[in-house]
Amino acid sequence: MSKIGLVLTGGGARGAYQAGVLQGIAQIADDMGIARPFSVITGNSSGALNAAYMAAYSDRLRRASNRLRRMWDNLSTDQIFHVDAFSMTKMGFRWIWELTTGGLDQEKRVRALFDTSPLRHLIAEHLPVERIWQNIFDHSLDALAITAVNYSTGGSRTFFQSSDVHEEWHRSRRDSERTQLTADHIMASTAIPLLFPPIKIGGHYYGDGSLRNYTPMSPAIKLGADKLLVIGVRCKDNDLKSTPMKSPSLARILSVILNFVLLDAIDLDYESLTKLNNTLMAIPDPFQTDVKPIGVCMIRPTQDIGDIAAEEAHHMPKLLRHLVRGLGSNEEASDLISYLLFEAAFTQRLTQLGYDDAINQYQQDIRAFFLS
Repeated sequence: MSKIGLVLTGGGARGAYQAGVLQGIAQIADDMGIARPFSVITGNSSGALNAAYMAAYSDRLRRASNRLRRMWDNLSTDQIFHVDAFSMTKMGFRWIWELTTGGLDQEKRVRALFDTSPLRHLIAEHLPVERIWQNIFDHSLDALAITAVNYSTGGSRTFFQSSDVHEEWHRSRRDSERTQLTADHIMASTAIPLLFPPIKIGGHYYGDGSLRNYTPMSPAIKLGADKLLVIGVRCKDNDLKSTPMKSPSLARILSVILNFVLLDAIDLDYESLTKLNNTLMAIPDPFQTDVKPIGVCMIRPTQDIGDIAAEEAHHMPKLLRHLVRGLGSNEEASDLISYLLFEAAFTQRLTQLGYDDAINQYQQDIRAFFLS
């Protein structure tokens, strides 16, 4: 019997799109009489939060997806990071002090632009991580994996929780660790570099799971999945725009860097896996090997999320809006805004887009994927 892995990628506030898609998938699976379609769930960056949530409620998929969407639909930025004048001013002064005093202060305390302590409270309020182990024990789930980058080694580490049947793996610049997953692992994986602070786990500091994560589909396969349902947060080839532009602003440069760090890996991994599958299927029967194709269904937004972010940018908290505006126009900063706009006006549009895509654009693919 096939084991299906759910792979959720990163992207800050873009994670709201995944919540909408998951609600649509849960409805389709329920209509097909499939109560627990996913054996393995993996996530990185904001996808780690969604993955942990779905794992905690893997025994009640439709209810879980409805709750997850409700959480994203009612978000506000101050539930993710502090944006009040006092916090931002204090952080700004710390940046200025450490940048201008050189080596006078040996211990550098500023590691990010925003304080994400509110996110920890959000996780504690909405995500009962203790249910993950219970679902594994009850065989509602085989494994959950969350990936983060180790700032000490520069390598990618996948923390996973599963039954004893799965062994740790070690590859070049990426390895794994069996552990009891906690809010710290989610916080670490969602820590966008420079914007959100790294999180200490054990004796090391960890950051966003998309960093150095060249093969985001690999953990699900290593944990036993032979079919993958992948939910991306960028429409196909959305940044290959040929419209001439003036010299890029800092906002545009930061947007391109974040897109490279957070979004490119899943597209490249999907392309590589597709090519490998095509090669394996082309091998004549007498030369077949034990290596089998990995079935994969990739779901992407049908609209440019950056464009939606630019339209909803006026909903950003005033001080944050002022800071972003100092880097460039809303159009130039659209992708940057899409990572930081944790406001209901934006997230509700993304959850609805995700649900509509699953039901109207991908339903036939999803049904065929479950039935194959």
